[in-house]
This record gives sequence, structure tokens and C-alpha cells, in this order.
Amino acid sequence: MALCEVPEPTRGGFSLQSLTRQSVVNMVGGLISQALKFFVVIYVARQFSVPDFGLFSFAVAVNAYMFIVSNFGLPVFGSRAVAKSGSVSRELIVEICGTRMCLALFTMALAIGFLLLAPGVNRREITLVAVFGLSNVAQSGLLDWVFQGLQRLEASAVLNVICQGGWLVLAMVGVRLGFGLPAVPAALVISLAFAGVLGYLWLEPFAWSRLSGGARSGLVHRSWETLKRVAPLGWGSILLTVLVWTDIVWVRFLCGESAVGIYAAGNRAGLALSMLGTFYVQGAFPLLSRVAEHAGSIFHDCFERVCRDLALIFVPGAIFSMAYAKEIIALVFPKPEYLAAVPVFCIFQVAMLLFIMNNLLGTGVLIAYHRDKVFQTILGGTTAFFLILSPVLTWQWGLRGTATAVLTSQAVSLLWFSFETRGLAHLSPTRVLLVPCLAGLTAVALGRFLHLSLLLAIPELAIFYLALLFWRAHVLPAEEIKSLG
Repeated sequence: MALCEVPEPTRGGFSLQSLTRQSVVNMVGGLISQALKFFVVIYVARQFSVPDFGLFSFAVAVNAYMFIVSNFGLPVFGSRAVAKSGSVSRELIVEICGTRMCLALFTMALAIGFLLLAPGVNRREITLVAVFGLSNVAQSGLLDWVFQGLQRLEASAVLNVICQGGWLVLAMVGVRLGFGLPAVPAALVISLAFAGVLGYLWLEPFAWSRLSGGARSGLVHRSWETLKRVAPLGWGSILLTVLVWTDIVWVRFLCGESAVGIYAAGNRAGLALSMLGTFYVQGAFPLLSRVAEHAGSIFHDCFERVCRDLALIFVPGAIFSMAYAKEIIALVFPKPEYLAAVPVFCIFQVAMLLFIMNNLLGTGVLIAYHRDKVFQTILGGTTAFFLILSPVLTWQWGLRGTATAVLTSQAVSLLWFSFETRGLAHLSPTRVLLVPCLAGLTAVALGRFLHLSLLLAIPELAIFYLALLFWRAHVLPAEEIKSLG
């Protein structure tokens, strides 16, 4: 070993470095996938008229709810089961995929039936929703959750990138061939079906030797039992969707249409960063589920590593963004009326950090320890609190009140999660937050002292992130080795 090389800290055969590597791979894969999905939206906006883009956006919004119900927590449930056992059976694959397919067909039929009865919905909208519904049927065969459970996060990331990249390419081909707007959701169906077949074939070199046949009888009964076991996770995911997206409904009805755009300008960055944090936790989840069997110091070491990594990634940027909020909004949204979004933008930077921590405590601790009903209870209570608080604060203080309701709900959720996980995961806020906060505050103070504009302050922040990366690579592992004894 080279003198300058820091040995990789391990505990009980589990590598903390591999935990970080898997999480980073999943986050980068998620970032690329979301970027490709965004390019599809941009392509549709440029190729079709504004009314057609409105039809597409409506179908995407309806499909978001169909997607949540069709998943119903089953990928998380399956990934946890695979991580716990270290292998996957054909029975589990058939149960998870079959149940997701049935839920996808049910939600598609339900959505179509509702739209047929709804006034003002035309046939083109129903057709687009139906084709998007078929994409959820195709996605039921995507085995990314298997690779996540097997800790092959690079395979899961590649499959999702193939899905979104294939969607973009096939959509462009379909539109150029003259198939019109329906070619876009149809391209997603084809891309997902291809990725599903590819994933099944790709599973062979990773784990085919560990696949077991087993009894094939009682599939319906086993699927029903699986659905009952996964119900807390499924309802939790639905509640989380309500918690994240209901605020804009109150803004629309209490503040007007124009306020929606201003509010979205302030909260979209925080929501996008929260999504990246979700990808990071998702990458760490299989190993956290596995080491949860060794409750105690091993789980604590892995949990603290994830906390430190998340703090290093998001805390300095959040501090910097709040300090330069006005300049960021003016750069991204040049129209002067969008400056009203600055308070919302700042509040959501803090809410973003709380959301990521809540996701880690909920998914990385409670679900890893099979405390699914507690997870559902916390989200249910937080959602009820938010649904009461949000319209009251929106009515009183407008957009700032809505953002404050989101922040307050996330704070209550964090306190509740912390109470329920106090015996499972221990965290030292000073150890986790001290260095990232110092880095962020120093970067801001130096930038203000030198009177740096936003475009010059961004490279300065990047230098501080490089310093944190060096500290993370050379100093932090040495501390962990010492703590591991």
C-alpha cells in the first residue's frame, strides 16, 4: 500500500467506501435519467403547439398518480427482501412484477373511467393517458429493484438511463415518421419493455445461479399476501406524494394562477435537489437493510457515513444558495416579477435538507428495520398536519406562508422520525454538520468580502467543494478507522 493511500474502513466485512460508491452511482444515474426525461419534455414543447404540449403535460400529470399507485411500494419491498437474503427467487420476481402489472392495469382503467365521466376531457387526452398507463404495465417488468437489492447499483442505473435515453430517441423517430403526439408515450412503452427484457437477460451473469425455481402453485394467494405486507409502504408512498405536491394546489386556489408560476420558480430547485438526495438514499438502502440484521455499531457506522456524505453534498450548496438567492432567481428567471419567489426559494433550501434527512430516517432506518407501519403512521400524521396548516398560512401570508407550512411540516416530521428511530440510529449533529457548515459559511463570507458576483462566486464554491472532497477522501476515512477500533 502506498504511504499516501488511506486504507478503506471496514466493519464486519462491510465496506463503508463501497456504501458511498453505490450511493454516488445511483445518484449520478438518477441525475442522468432525469436530465434525459427533461429533454423529452423540451423536445415535445418545441415540436408541438402550445395546446398539444398542454395535452401532453396533462397526461404526464395524471400518469404521475397512476405510477405511484401501480408501484405501491413494491420495488422498495422487493429490494429490501433481496438485500436481506442476498439472493432472488423466481417466485419473488413473479409476485412483484405480477402485482405491479395488475395494479397498473387497474389504475389505468380507473383513470380512463374517471376521464370519460369528467366534463371537458377530449378523446386525445384520454388516448394519451391510456398509452401512458400502458407504460406502467411495461415498467412492472423492469428489474432495477433486483439489481439494487443485489447491490449492483451500476446495473440499475444503466437500465434506467437506457429507459429514458430510449424514450428520447424513439420519441424523436416516431414524431419524424409522422405518428404525432401519441408517438411520445408509445416510445416510452417500447423503451421500458426493451429495458425489462434486457434486465432479465442481464440478471444471468449476476445472480442467475442463485435463482430458485420452487413451487409455482398459489401465485394469486402469494401475490395477495405480498400486497397486504407491502400496504404500509404503498400508502406511505402515496401520502408522501400528497405531502410534496399539495402545496401548489392551495397556491392555485387561494393566490391565483400567476402566483403558481412564482411559487414554482421558488420551490422547483429545492424539490429537484431533494430528488437527488432520494437517489442517494436509495443507493444506500440495500446495504443499510442488510446490515440492519447486525443492529448496533455496524449499522451506526453505515448510517453515519451516509449522513456525512449527504451533509457534504447538500449543506454548503444550500447555504450558498440562500445567500445568493436573489441573484440566482434573477439569472434563471429574468422577468422582474419572479423576484417575489426569493423568500420561497430560501425557505425551500432549508426544507430540502429536512426532506432528505426525513427520507434517510424513514427509508434508511425504519423501512430497513421493517418498521413499515410506523413509517406509514408518521407520514399520515405529517400529511394531516400539513393539509390543515398549509391553507391557513397561505391565506394569511400568501406564498411565504405556503413555503413556511412545508418547512414546518418537514420539521415536525423530522422530530417524529428522530423520536421513533432513537433506539435504532444514533447521530451526532456536530460531527455531521460542523465541516459542511463551516465550508458553506466561509465560501459565502469570502464571496461577500471580495464582492464577487454570482458567476464568479460559483467557481469559488467549487473550490471549497474540492477541498471538502480532499478532506472526505483522506481525513474522514482515517477518523472512521480510528472509530472502528
